[in-house]
Amino acid sequence: MKKCPKCGAQMSSDTNFCTECGADLRNALASNESVQATETFETNGKVENQQQANQNTQQTAQSQTTQQMQQAQQPAQAQPVRRSIDTEQAKQTAASYWQWLLGSWAHPTNTEAPTSKWFGVVSIAIEIFLFCASFFTMVQKAVAYLNQQANNVSNGLAALLGQQQNNSNFIHFNSFGTSFEIFIVLLLLDAAVLGAVYGINCWVFREKESFFDFVNRFAHYTNVILITNLLFFLFSLMSAYTMMALVLILSIFLYVLGMTMVIVTRQGSQRLDRLYGAIFVAIIILIALGILVAICGTAVEIAFKSLTGGLGN
Repeated sequence: MKKCPKCGAQMSSDTNFCTECGADLRNALASNESVQATETFETNGKVENQQQANQNTQQTAQSQTTQQMQQAQQPAQAQPVRRSIDTEQAKQTAASYWQWLLGSWAHPTNTEAPTSKWFGVVSIAIEIFLFCASFFTMVQKAVAYLNQQANNVSNGLAALLGQQQNNSNFIHFNSFGTSFEIFIVLLLLDAAVLGAVYGINCWVFREKESFFDFVNRFAHYTNVILITNLLFFLFSLMSAYTMMALVLILSIFLYVLGMTMVIVTRQGSQRLDRLYGAIFVAIIILIALGILVAICGTAVEIAFKSLTGGLGN
């Protein structure tokens, strides 16, 4: 078939002139064949380029898959675990606590200073620790003194009876274990008292105060006990028992005063007068002191039985 280059009509291959427009078709065959050859060449080139591109893409995909499989088969190397302690934050917290402690010593009734919720708990724990350390030191010295006196009496009796003298420990008292037990008991007892007084605080006032704010106010009033308990520890090292008794009485007074002030000095709408709240607080503290005296009496009784049993043997 021939295509007229002028009007585009299709003619048979042996037609020399277009039947539509009369154009000469003798040279149209060569032109059409040239155009078709050109189009065929371009088409083949495009196909070959597309095939080459597809092959390159497949090779790249296979290469990436092979690399991933090789990486997966390699044993994973243990990465070192890095644990860093934020020392700067710890220093800032310690400095803030120290500033808060100094402020509470200088102005115990000024409880409006901003603070961390754990500062009060830390102060109370340190106070109890110092008291138990003093108790540990005092008991150690008391047991050593009683054992010495018991040995003197035993050796004196042995000399009168003509028996051999020997020294031994008549009192076997685990000072460290007992001190640790007392620390736990005091911690639980103090937590119980704080919880009971906090309940009274919530009962007296209509606005609820968070427990940590309540503990911080109480600790701010009573942080002076840290100083008195430190003196109590120093006097226990010097065996100054009279001074220890005076400092202990002062610490108890400050504790009772602080428990009362957390009720009396708080502002807000009340369900009940603060005075009655203070009375209930005093009753709770008396009960707690009775429990503490009973615990100390039990410890003394154990020591006395140990002493008398040793002398009896």
